[in-house]
Order: sequence, then C-alpha cells, then structure tokens
Amino acid sequence: MAYSNTLPQPFEMSYFKDRTLKVAALQRQGHILVSGSPSDRGQGYPLPYIHDIPNLRRGKYPYDLECEWGSFKLEHDLGVYLFVPHDGRLPPGWEANDLMTPIQPVTAVIDRSYRQATVNAGDSEIVLTDVPVGENLYSLLYQINATLAKSHQPFVVWRLEWVAGESDRLWPSQIPQIKNEHGSAYVTGYALDEAGNLIYLGMVGHKTVLDSIRATVQTRQSKRQRQKLFLQGRPVYPLANHYNQTWQHLPDYGAYHAVLIVDSALPGKVQSGSLCLSERNRVRQQPGEEVAYILVFEGGLTDGENPEKHACQMLPSRLSEALPLPILQEWAEPLWDAGIEQELITELATGGDCTVGYWIKLIETAWVEILSRLVKEGRIKITRDEEVT
Repeated sequence: MAYSNTLPQPFEMSYFKDRTLKVAALQRQGHILVSGSPSDRGQGYPLPYIHDIPNLRRGKYPYDLECEWGSFKLEHDLGVYLFVPHDGRLPPGWEANDLMTPIQPVTAVIDRSYRQATVNAGDSEIVLTDVPVGENLYSLLYQINATLAKSHQPFVVWRLEWVAGESDRLWPSQIPQIKNEHGSAYVTGYALDEAGNLIYLGMVGHKTVLDSIRATVQTRQSKRQRQKLFLQGRPVYPLANHYNQTWQHLPDYGAYHAVLIVDSALPGKVQSGSLCLSERNRVRQQPGEEVAYILVFEGGLTDGENPEKHACQMLPSRLSEALPLPILQEWAEPLWDAGIEQELITELATGGDCTVGYWIKLIETAWVEILSRLVKEGRIKITRDEEVT
C-alpha cells in the first residue's frame, strides 16, 4: 500500500488550456483581442472587457459591435472579440494591458501551509499570497485567475498542484477563530466533515467565552432552533451526539484551553445515527447505520510517521468495537484500501493540532462483503475458528 502525504491530487481544467492556446495563436497572428467575460470572475482572460468600453453599440456587418475607436467581431467558441481599430487608436484604459504578448496556460503550485500560489512561466515567477486554499477546486482556480487578470498578467492557470509546506508554527499564517453570537476564541485545531459538522474543536480564550461556545455545542435543540458556530466566517454545525470535553488552565496567559470531541471519535464510544445538522448538505443515513471517526493528532505521531498510515492502523480496533466481526490487525491495509474505494472511509477537513481525520461508515453488510471478497482474493487470511457471517 502506498500512502500519500494527504495532499490533494493535481486538478486540471483542460478546457482552459485548450482555449488559451487558441487565443494565443490569434495574438501571434497580430490580432488585438477583447474578453467577452469580466476577468475579475476568473472566467475571462487578462484582457480588456468588452462592456467596459464607452459608447458601445451594435456594429455593421461583418462586425458584431463597434465604438468610436473601432469595431469588434465575436469569436463564439473562444469568448473573445477581434478588435479592428480606426486610425490605430485604442479605447482609454487599454494601456494597462500588454495586448500583443500571447497569453500562456500555466500551472499554479499551492502551498496550503502558507496560503500561497506560485505561478512559474519561463523566467517569470509570480507568488500570490492569502490564497483561499479552503475553497473548492473550481472556485480556487477561478480566484487565482481573477487575481492574475487584475494585475494584467498574461497567464491563465489551468492546472493546480500542491506542495507540502514546512513550518514550525501550529498555524503558519493567521490563527483562525471560532465564534458564536456571544463571543469568539482562537482555534488550536479542528475536524469537520464535508457538510461542516463539528467532530473536534480545540480553542483558547477566556473561560466565560469558552463556556459559552461549549454550551452552544452541547445544547440539544429542535430542528428549527439549531444554533451554529462560525469558523473564519463559515458555518459549523454541532452534531446531535454528546461531546467529551477537557479543560486546561493556562495561568501564564490568563486563559484556558478547551477541547470538545464527539464521542464517536473516541475509542469505545461509537454512537449510532450521527445525523448531520446542516440543512443544505444533510448526510442521509440508513436506519441503524453507525459512524465512527478516526482522528490523528500531532502528539500521537512519531518522528517522520505518515498520518494516513497511523490512521490506517487504527481502523481494525474501531471496526472491532462497533461491528460483530472478528477484525485482525494485519488486515488493516487491505481493509483501508477497500473502504476508501467503496466510499466507506472519507477524509475530514482538519487543521492545527489535528493532522488528519477520517469518517468511517459502519455499515455491517458492506464490511462483511468486503471481508468476504478479500478472503476470496487471498488478500487476507482467516483461521478456522473465525467466520464471517
């Protein structure tokens, strides 16, 4: 089994690359181009925007539009206009754009630790800071392109790659905050599922504020009265389960460190029916379905140990305590691979002292089927007194 360093796989939008190469070919032929889409949305090109041109009106055939400086013909498949100037004049404001340098499709390398994106194109290197690395990949790509376009850089990003950032700080850049309607506290770590449901939260602050946030998490409310927290402005939804809590006084700072972790993320405390509390992205579970969470913390790793490998080795014990099945430790790797393939194991969004986390669906019939298949394939061995029913 090959373990990753938990970095995302490269993300590509080949459509952006192909379209940009065709646009660059037109520029090499000497055409002056204008974008049909605003560049600040990340969908256009680093070119002047057609509807920013003053006194634009319908053109005479074969042109689609015209203004006092020239005429425009639309290239429908590329979303650009070919500009034919009158007397060599250009509309005001176009001097900020390098209209004759062909636009290049490029790759952006994302460093999540430092929230940076680096674009390398020949001798040029552009480093973008405060990149929203938590966005979905489409939005991240669009926002990077929008930033490049605003600075009139002749590049369009079509591919994203990731590198592992190195930092001795818990949060290499800005420390996130968790908030409710009464106050906010600094976060030392968190784990959320894809719907924003809270699995683990570590926070530091005054005791009264931490206790208020704890009360928000622990409060049992009706469906219409569910409260939510906000992590860096994004909603976070406490689960209906019980949360285990620990407190530590930090007298040197006049503050406390509090940890809230849902019971089903603790060994021996798997709970059934951990329903998602977000209205928009409710996780629909089958009757009797249980879930468990595996969290890996910085303090639980040895030097150089891979967090995913550590989580993999925790899987047999979590399955054994929740399912009436004999799970041996040596089955960890094939079970892990099969669980991910069958989408019974899903990675959580984590940060801070929570290095990595996973959501395990404890569907007995599915795991029985996996065990039976692995036995038949000879990937795991079972002794006579151990039967899969």
